[in-house]
Amino acid sequence: MSTVNPWKRFIGLLPGGTRTVGTVTSVNLQNGTSVITLRNGNQISAKGTGVARGLKAFVVDGQVVGQAPGLVQFDIEV
Repeated sequence: MSTVNPWKRFIGLLPGGTRTVGTVTSVNLQNGTSVITLRNGNQISAKGTGVARGLKAFVVDGQVVGQAPGLVQFDIEV
């Protein structure tokens, strides 16, 4: 049964899980994983080999889901 509570309906539209963007440092085709370097310098291992080394990748819940655009990022403090 669906709810009439607008807040719960809104939360139901949002995707769950952890999402991040990082640069692919290495790709291991033998075990199907990639090493991703995050913006803060930490490295993680993620499942998937769909993005080539040196490019940015979207990582969702520990899995490479696609190539991310190589846009410039700015940090603005208010």
